[in-house]
Amino acid sequence: MESGVKWTPYLEKMRGLIDPLNLTALKECQGHNLVPVQDFARGQTRGRFSAYCTDMTEKIGIGSLSSADKRQCAFCTIIPKEDYDLPLFISRWEEGAEEIILLVDIVPTVDSLIDEEYRKKYIESVQPLWERFASLPGICPEESDIIRSLCSIIYTAARIPIDKEGMRLAALAPHTEYLKSYLAFLPGAVPVTDEAKKKELKGKRGSLRKTLGAHFFNEMLPAPARGDLGNAMLELLNAIYF
Repeated sequence: MESGVKWTPYLEKMRGLIDPLNLTALKECQGHNLVPVQDFARGQTRGRFSAYCTDMTEKIGIGSLSSADKRQCAFCTIIPKEDYDLPLFISRWEEGAEEIILLVDIVPTVDSLIDEEYRKKYIESVQPLWERFASLPGICPEESDIIRSLCSIIYTAARIPIDKEGMRLAALAPHTEYLKSYLAFLPGAVPVTDEAKKKELKGKRGSLRKTLGAHFFNEMLPAPARGDLGNAMLELLNAIYF
């Protein structure tokens, strides 16, 4: 840890919200053994990542790493099972001594501009949170063109300066509040039975996951951490999260 910096408890707060679910720990994802990323040290990068499933989610990926004790990066995603029309949940956190970079979103798995019912249920219901956090210092568009193109209309992204007391916890609030909203969708979720809708969901979800897997960690992890991890470990992270 960089001298004088007390890292924000991102992982503890996010885990506190998902732990009450009926979680089953996953030992492998997409044919990859997850043991190497459960607790690792490579070069100046250290971290731990894990994945879980529930009755309605294919996987929940969560974990963090520190790079040279100067930056903390953490991520949480939720991928629903194919039978459900639930969106994807994505949370990215990168923290330094003077700035926090963040992205959090509830990503629709249909064309929400056309599907009004879906938009009202999963997107517009979260819009008050987007409006609440729109005035945070450092709010800005997501910098990655590719990742931004996947986001919903209510994503929150920022480069928040840590220039006064309380800014770290203020930066954490969008992540926990969006996650609470997402988890509130789960109790009422029911399997989709319409074959045309199932086909649409499968296609959109597959496209999102393919693009995220190809670009997310390549663009969201600092270059020193990517170098320490190497391609094999990055593949494991993609298996956990997408």
